[in-house]
Amino acid sequence: MKLNSLDFVKRLNIFSILFLISFGILLNVSASSVEGLNLYGDNFYFIKRHLLAIILGAIFFNILKNLSIDFIAKFSSISIVTISITLFFVLTYGIVVGGSRRWIDLGVINFQPSELAKPIIILWVAKQISNDISYDSNIKKFFRSIFLPLVCSFLVLLEPDYGTFASICFILFTQIFFSKIKIIYPFVTILSSILPLYILARSSTYRLSRIETWLSRKCDYGVDLLGDCFQLNQSRIAISSGGLFGLGPGTSRARWGSLPNSYSDFISSIIGEEYGFFGLFLLVIAFFILICSTFYIAIKENSEIKKLVSIGFGSWIFFQTVINLGGAVGLIPITGIVLPFVSYGSSAMVSIFIALGIMYSKDYE
Repeated sequence: MKLNSLDFVKRLNIFSILFLISFGILLNVSASSVEGLNLYGDNFYFIKRHLLAIILGAIFFNILKNLSIDFIAKFSSISIVTISITLFFVLTYGIVVGGSRRWIDLGVINFQPSELAKPIIILWVAKQISNDISYDSNIKKFFRSIFLPLVCSFLVLLEPDYGTFASICFILFTQIFFSKIKIIYPFVTILSSILPLYILARSSTYRLSRIETWLSRKCDYGVDLLGDCFQLNQSRIAISSGGLFGLGPGTSRARWGSLPNSYSDFISSIIGEEYGFFGLFLLVIAFFILICSTFYIAIKENSEIKKLVSIGFGSWIFFQTVINLGGAVGLIPITGIVLPFVSYGSSAMVSIFIALGIMYSKDYE
């Protein structure tokens, strides 16, 4: 059977995701084993949860892709109101891990609502902007589409989680830029937000330290290697020790405690250590194919709402990939953002599958 170009690109899109998930499983078996043994007496503690998140995410994906986008969009309003209330609930009753109040304890797992907010916001914005039967002005559509997402992002910022806050804002305004709304509205909003965002970034001693460390480039000169530059220095050591083809699967030295969060924020460093430059190159190629194919799908979509959902999903993958990989080598300040489909993180994994399911949903009732 002959495939048209869109069918081929969709298969390429899914193939790249399957490759990243498979690669991530192999990496997490190695990167999380020591931490699992130290904390819970089980080498496979984290990988079992990682696999469970993938299975749960795949279930959500298959349910959503068999529903129509019109049916799914009917729940956008209740979903964004619910997630806004949940994010407020996190600030009051959430548990504190690593100095941030981002999680709700559900007993067997800790749930991170800020991750679920991403697909919900993507759907909400797409629904509001693509409402062609509305005679509202561009300015009214614009403010209606960004108000609740900005409320959510502000609540995320209070946790505090500046990385997820920046991720949501990037997704939100990328969707608006590629919509039919006049570009002047998001452009002026972004320009007027530069100073407040800069002030917010410097308002926390922790964030200010990371920004100043990055701007000073002191880590490049071997300064404060046991202080502010510790994580970046250990990440660079792990990547450089891998050479061209790596030390081999399961042979990482950094996972033994020298590199914190090696199975989540710094999973790309473990890739460089165990699989070398070649492994990182394959990873970048896979993400390049995934991002390009996602935006190609968006271009070819007949449904305006699905077009904007695809743009939101593609911008999500692009932003987090660039920030995560850039942070691992010092090109960008370290933010704690995970690598999509690869890093450990149950809430992040399930949420990204939900967005993928909405993107692949049917065009009709």
